[in-house]
Amino acid sequence: MSSAVTGRALASVLAFAFLSSCTDSGLPAKTVSPNDVEGAPKLARDAGAVLLQVSAYDYGLAGALAGEKTRTVAAARYGAVMRGTAKAIAAFNASVLGGTLDRTGPIREKLVPLADGLSDLARDGETYADGGDPAAFARVISDVTGGWQRLRDLTTVLPKDETLQATIARGTSFAVTSKSSSQSTITTGPYASAAEAKQALQRMGAPLNGSYSQSAPYVVRIGPYSDRPTADTASAGLLKQGVINVVTDAQSYAFARSGPIPNAELWREPSRVLEVRATSRKIGLSSDGSWVVTGSDDGYAALFNPNGALTALPQSYAGMSVLQFSVDGDHQTFAVGGQVVTFLAVPSGENVGEGMRFTGAATQMLFVPSTRIFVAASSGSTGLPGGGPGLIGGRTADGDLIGDPFPIVTPAAGARIAASDAGDVYVGTTSEGNFDIEVFRPGQDSELKVVARVAGTGTGLAVDHSGKFAAAVTDQGTYRFALAETKGTLTRIGGTVRDVAFATDGTLYALDQTSLVAVGTDGAVKWTAPLVDGRRLVVGRRAVVLDGTDKALVFDPADGTAEELGTGGTINDLTISRDGRVVGVIVDARRAVLFILP
Repeated sequence: MSSAVTGRALASVLAFAFLSSCTDSGLPAKTVSPNDVEGAPKLARDAGAVLLQVSAYDYGLAGALAGEKTRTVAAARYGAVMRGTAKAIAAFNASVLGGTLDRTGPIREKLVPLADGLSDLARDGETYADGGDPAAFARVISDVTGGWQRLRDLTTVLPKDETLQATIARGTSFAVTSKSSSQSTITTGPYASAAEAKQALQRMGAPLNGSYSQSAPYVVRIGPYSDRPTADTASAGLLKQGVINVVTDAQSYAFARSGPIPNAELWREPSRVLEVRATSRKIGLSSDGSWVVTGSDDGYAALFNPNGALTALPQSYAGMSVLQFSVDGDHQTFAVGGQVVTFLAVPSGENVGEGMRFTGAATQMLFVPSTRIFVAASSGSTGLPGGGPGLIGGRTADGDLIGDPFPIVTPAAGARIAASDAGDVYVGTTSEGNFDIEVFRPGQDSELKVVARVAGTGTGLAVDHSGKFAAAVTDQGTYRFALAETKGTLTRIGGTVRDVAFATDGTLYALDQTSLVAVGTDGAVKWTAPLVDGRRLVVGRRAVVLDGTDKALVFDPADGTAEELGTGGTINDLTISRDGRVVGVIVDARRAVLFILP
């Protein structure tokens, strides 16, 4: 893991673990011996925050090790978090050491064992991070259980703290258990080759629990057996056949979890993971993020229901570039395609309505709930004047044809499209060195009306949900303006950026390669966050950025603090549900991974 990633993971843990550092004023008044530890209520809250975080991540890792599919944490991700937690514990213990020096009393007597136990937790967590040893994870679980008990003991000598009691109740509700058993295995060999090992296994009668290694050292293993006597009996039988063997014992661990799901604590981790068709590189989400559609290079669209079951696998044309759901409650449809876009029913995946054919691959697709229409745009076949014009097409939610102004012919470079919640569709096209922005409302307008003209070749267009403001990106810069009165409000807010998008509160986000800028409704910059290689921007409850190829960063709307999602691989596509809650990514072209934003 890179230092940047580790830093972000550590920052998340430290921020969470020491959140209470800023809330001393809310703590009840303390009545302690003049020789006892001062500031213990704050230290108790800090310890509770650390234990709560680890309890939640234990829940996620136990689920992953048990083969569950929801609210799991991968071993590598868990290890990164535990390394950060170890540093947080070191800082906590330093505070305890300073606070208990030359002090005596009941608080000190209970605070010191708590700190010592957290040291054990840090050590065992780092041991698991180094090698993924299940025995180390079992010790972490035991350390956490002991930590909660020591924290309870500490609260008996502290003033009553409802916040701390709620933390303890929350953390101990995430029940994670481990069960170990000893298993015995018989090993024979080594042999000169895999073929010789295979022959040896066959001479032993090819027992169902036998296997041979495919690489050196070439050995035969039989087992495991649930107890040593059974393995010894089988070993003696092989010795009678002249087969020299050795019996070895090893601990086996099984992990289980129960209790409430720690959604609030694990929002940075996957809420669902779906194994999808290989070479999948596109993802679409229904309005609430419950239904998922993925598109693969060979033209298959895989539709998954809220339970993760594959309900349809229709095949379209190769080169899928757009995926989009309608918003119709129980009567949903979805659109998939590239140069040809087809419309399909949920959950059957059966074709509905009439498809759309473009001169080039579709570059954008929207669904406008207020008018219940799909709108898609494409460039010409080459994007150059000689390659033919671009097109904008429209269909109803059921794929039916719509009259004027569709189809809309655009310059060969195509158009940028956006829509307001009211149903107005905005179209940006470049001609004669200017980016012209027009508007129409499907079902009412048969022609487009000019809204604004911005200097330069247009590359981006966004409209806020209320339809009051818009942002345009050209090769001359990034501009923000009021849609009702462009004159006097057209303002250049910065240089050319890669993408722009509005949040529901009217905040404008501008993504550049090395930064994400948040612009308030008054036009002033709220904050700027650094990036390494910003590639994609989606906005819901928070702004989410694909930074490079393997980092999905989520930004706090208030101050731009970045949190990294635990995607666990190369990200091929990034999207967000219409309600702004669910983030979806394609990882390693074979997994759809979903996250629920706080």
